[in-house]
Amino acid sequence: MATRKIRILIVDDSVSMVNGLIMILKVSGFDADPAYNGHDALRKLSAKEYDLVICDIEMPGLSGLDLLKHVRHDYDNISFILMTGFLEQEYFIRAIQLGASDFIRKPIDTELLLKSVQLQINKKKEHWDYLSVSNQVSLADVNFSLPPQMFRQVDFIKIFTKFFKQNLNLNNTIINELLLCMEEMLYNAFIHGTLNLGLAERTLGYDDYRDLISQRLQQPEIAAKQIHIRFSLNQVKQIVILEVEDEGKGFDHKFWINKIKKSEGIQLEDFGRGISIIYHLSSKVTFGKGGRLIRIEKQIT
Repeated sequence: MATRKIRILIVDDSVSMVNGLIMILKVSGFDADPAYNGHDALRKLSAKEYDLVICDIEMPGLSGLDLLKHVRHDYDNISFILMTGFLEQEYFIRAIQLGASDFIRKPIDTELLLKSVQLQINKKKEHWDYLSVSNQVSLADVNFSLPPQMFRQVDFIKIFTKFFKQNLNLNNTIINELLLCMEEMLYNAFIHGTLNLGLAERTLGYDDYRDLISQRLQQPEIAAKQIHIRFSLNQVKQIVILEVEDEGKGFDHKFWINKIKKSEGIQLEDFGRGISIIYHLSSKVTFGKGGRLIRIEKQIT
């Protein structure tokens, strides 16, 4: 693992906002550079390697969504956090489709900012190595169960990305939405359901976070658990069905679904963001077994 500092690019047309965030991040041990508009950001991205971009969604000229689109096209390995005062549902869904990693509400709360940054770093560094298991996949219906240790060895999102693109006649938007839902479902099953990690534990520094996961996986009761995945395609109804089930404690899914339905705009709280993504990007979402099973349907026509 490289020991260099995490490099972050801050993009906002407000000089005071950029300078304030850079000061916060540098005090916290990160390398942070300024960019005062989208075109300035593109120039700096082409000249230097960055791990993360934190960008205002509303900027004159090249907007935050425009910059996100460029970054996802040319620098797919860079995490991208959007800053916003209020995020309407249409903007939220578009940002998710383009590949936004997270959202921070303005005015910026320093603690929430650092938590979001650390979460993206942990996800990036803890990324599972790619192992091809695509020979297990059948086009019509796939069911398999895996021990939690395998989720640190296999990048299922890469596997299903390749499978969807090679075997399903779907447009890129549908594929991206399916993959985003699957990523949230698998992450929740592994981190929340199987390992039972709370927010404080998920925002630890990378080394502590990695050690904690290793310790949990060595516990016999956790190592014995399985994560169950099902993918199926109903050609008649033109529906893709994804199911992920863990053997954890479950959660109060009714509370979160009701909160999402009643909310105005998109709620960007620490908990519930994953369910928001799944709810808004799927055609239908249902839960079973006390929240341990989540099932989505996605219309593909």
